[in-house]
Amino acid sequence: MTTPSPGRPFFKAPRTIASAVAVVVVVAAAALWSRTGADPRLVAKVERGELVATLTTAGTLRPIQSITYRSPVPGRDVEIRELAPEGTRVNEGDLLVRLGTTELELDLDRVKQELRQAQMDLQVAEGEWEEAGATIRDVTEGEGALSVEEARTGLQRAQKKAERLREEFEHLKPLLDKGFITRDELAKTRDQLEEAEEELGLARRRTDIVVQMSHPREQKRASLQLAQKAAQLGHARARVVESQALLELLTRLIDGCTIHARSPGLVVYEEFLNVNPRRKLRVGDRVFATQGIVTIPEVNRMLVEASVGEAEVHRVRPGQAATVRVEAFPDLRLTGKVSRVGTLASASATRPFDEKRFDLIVELDPTTAELRPEMSARADVIVGTRTDVLLVPVTAVFRRPEGVVVYLVSRGGLEARPVDLGESNDRVVEVLKGLRQDERVSLTEPPNAGAAATGRAPANALQPR
Repeated sequence: MTTPSPGRPFFKAPRTIASAVAVVVVVAAAALWSRTGADPRLVAKVERGELVATLTTAGTLRPIQSITYRSPVPGRDVEIRELAPEGTRVNEGDLLVRLGTTELELDLDRVKQELRQAQMDLQVAEGEWEEAGATIRDVTEGEGALSVEEARTGLQRAQKKAERLREEFEHLKPLLDKGFITRDELAKTRDQLEEAEEELGLARRRTDIVVQMSHPREQKRASLQLAQKAAQLGHARARVVESQALLELLTRLIDGCTIHARSPGLVVYEEFLNVNPRRKLRVGDRVFATQGIVTIPEVNRMLVEASVGEAEVHRVRPGQAATVRVEAFPDLRLTGKVSRVGTLASASATRPFDEKRFDLIVELDPTTAELRPEMSARADVIVGTRTDVLLVPVTAVFRRPEGVVVYLVSRGGLEARPVDLGESNDRVVEVLKGLRQDERVSLTEPPNAGAAATGRAPANALQPR
């Protein structure tokens, strides 16, 4: 018996046991290899378990929402003075673009002067309109109305005087015949009557002129003047309103030339449309309102644009959960849901005889990962769950001319066994018929198995075709 050295653990016995176990495994594996012709490291057992069936498709990341920012100034070009660096992430309220406002500020100063002048003109117009209103009130209710009343009153007095003298004259005529009065007294009364009748005629003419000519003419003149002043007042008010609106517009445009992000995202410059060849916009370029300056895709909310084959489209529907992997971040796993499945199939214009495919949109759950549009992605859509089913690795299934087979490992060697398959994912596939639990299948094909039947080695049955 060997005695261990002082201070040194004795690991000789465990090492001997491990070596013995390894020898037994090697001997057993060699025995299995010699009996079946299969490498035991490439053999799997048929097991019963749960299968989460997935449909895998490749696609491209797109933002759910993108906002393109443009110049707010219509009809004129403005200079780009400042741009947020392309590719940087911005938050809501961060500065994106600053445009030149020199010309707008000159226009603003001019409009301010025009507004002040318009306000002064409005005050004058209001005063003249009030004066015209007072004039027409004076004509209809003041001096003009009083002159009409005076004319009518004078006419009434003249009429009464003439009637009184006429009655007096008629009363005196009989007295002359009886000798109570003299002819001179009667003549005096007659002269007074004639004078009163002349005054009555003048009063009647004066009243007609005042009532029918002078007063209506003054009323018409005052009304026209009031209408003219009202029109001037309306025009002055319109000028003030127009100047105020233009002032507010220019103020908004000047403020709008400092463009801030309305939502978080990634800064992407737009191409400059006025140069050839095209290039990205930069500080110093002059842009119109139709030219996009920067686009901010909302990278916190992304989707995967993918497609699904015609034979598989019946398996997917909106609302199904999905796991998404991004090529740029191999260790990242994102979650999402199918948001839309295309209703019409499409085929490649250059390869019209290829399988028709349907659009598939997977909307990702909000994430803080630094995703970017156009990244390559792969979505595993969960299309169903199967419990207590027979499962084999997908690498154990092969396609032969006569159908799908697995290679059953038996004492007599490898036996091609036809099988019916159900759901699958990227690791295992459901076997509906052809195998029993605990049977063993080969993960590789025997040499010349496909060549004997087809002249070439068949591909794995679940590989993309």
